[in-house]
Amino acid sequence: MRCRRLVALSAGPLLAVGLLSAPPVAEAASTAPSAVTDVTAGPGSSPGTVVFEWQSAGKNTDYFLVETGLTAFSKSSSSSLPRSGRHAATFKISAKVRSWTMSKADAATAGAPLGSANYLYYRFFAVNVDGSKTYTTAYSKLQAVMPSGLPAGASGKGTDMRVATFNVRTVKATKDKRNWLKRVDDVAADILSTRAGVVLLQEISPGRADGKGGSTAKVGRQTTTLVDHLKKQGGKSYDYRMVRTTSYLKSGLPRGTQGGRILYDNKRYKLLSSCPEKTGKKTYNASCSFKLPILSSDGEKKRRRGGYALLQNRSTGQKFWAVSAHFDERHSTSKTTGPKYDALRGAQARSLLALINKVNTAGYPVIFGADINTWQSDKSGYSGHDAMIAGGFADALAAATRINPEYTTSNGFATTLKPNSSGFGSHLDVVMVKGGKGGADRWVNLMQNPDPDRPSDHNLVYADITI
Repeated sequence: MRCRRLVALSAGPLLAVGLLSAPPVAEAASTAPSAVTDVTAGPGSSPGTVVFEWQSAGKNTDYFLVETGLTAFSKSSSSSLPRSGRHAATFKISAKVRSWTMSKADAATAGAPLGSANYLYYRFFAVNVDGSKTYTTAYSKLQAVMPSGLPAGASGKGTDMRVATFNVRTVKATKDKRNWLKRVDDVAADILSTRAGVVLLQEISPGRADGKGGSTAKVGRQTTTLVDHLKKQGGKSYDYRMVRTTSYLKSGLPRGTQGGRILYDNKRYKLLSSCPEKTGKKTYNASCSFKLPILSSDGEKKRRRGGYALLQNRSTGQKFWAVSAHFDERHSTSKTTGPKYDALRGAQARSLLALINKVNTAGYPVIFGADINTWQSDKSGYSGHDAMIAGGFADALAAATRINPEYTTSNGFATTLKPNSSGFGSHLDVVMVKGGKGGADRWVNLMQNPDPDRPSDHNLVYADITI
């Protein structure tokens, strides 16, 4: 059964975790619960569940308590962590058991609904109620666990596909040690190595491939050079095309990034949307693009634009929408400014959901790839991701098989990446699906470690799904 948050208990629990002075030794010896050891948790056998296991002699123990949060927390006064995590919840467990299964409903209450790929930080306690006082013995470690997910094929037959998302780094970053023209071969090689049929791209500009201003006639665009290198390396095995390669806006207008683009293998998928590249003889068109909200104080140079299109599997005839986006990048440690940027990412996600609902009148499955520029442990919040989950999308990170989930998907061109101690790295880059079979069989954070020549400052992420 659920119980009130630990911080709402009487002063007793605070004694054992170091927030108040300890009682006399004799009293503590007679009232303190037995130690809790070997606490572990893992995905349950049913979708959305978690199995907790532990050891304890059970002396002076009325019940066990597990507190969860979506961010790290500590009960120690010497810790810099907050006393409770975001979306804190507590669960009361019988003193007679040494194993407890958190139900799908309980996991959702704790902030990790099925398909969200949210993981739970947790702390474990033994509790003894002695008259008007409550005494608590804490297990020392803060740990993390992700509830079991729903494999893509669990609901029956469908169309299998591999979907990737890749922030390839803007061509405008001309001060990088390896600019776009030095990296494009590696970017193409990563894409080809996955054999993904659809790749949702970010920071792929319609501007000059060398990052300079002026005509693209001689050097090509960042968009077209990627397609060219894919063709060169892939040969006749693939026919990768980009839904749009030219600008979404007329030349001379103020603009922000237009890097949300859709790449697909024309041998496997057919483009059904009408997405003209030109307006008359001018090489721009707003087709198959959308704009994301900005703050009221922002100018159009902060406006982000992404792409969407209706595709069809040539073998099965299955139709689906593909969407690529890049949420606002700004963060702040300020308690007012940070949440403001987080709220903007939430608004951007909701605008995407509104767009999808508007165009997807037939109710086809939707695949979504993005750099959402936030992560679960972000102190300001996780609003962009939360909104997509609330809108019916499943995060492919909840797949039954995960490769390199302990590493962040944003590498910053670092040669060596370190795994997160919780077992879950910050995944700014997401593959999500709505409709179809509602999940993923496999999720991969593609990376070598070490790697002195990373193709981008983000890793390519891909997932095997069924729609």
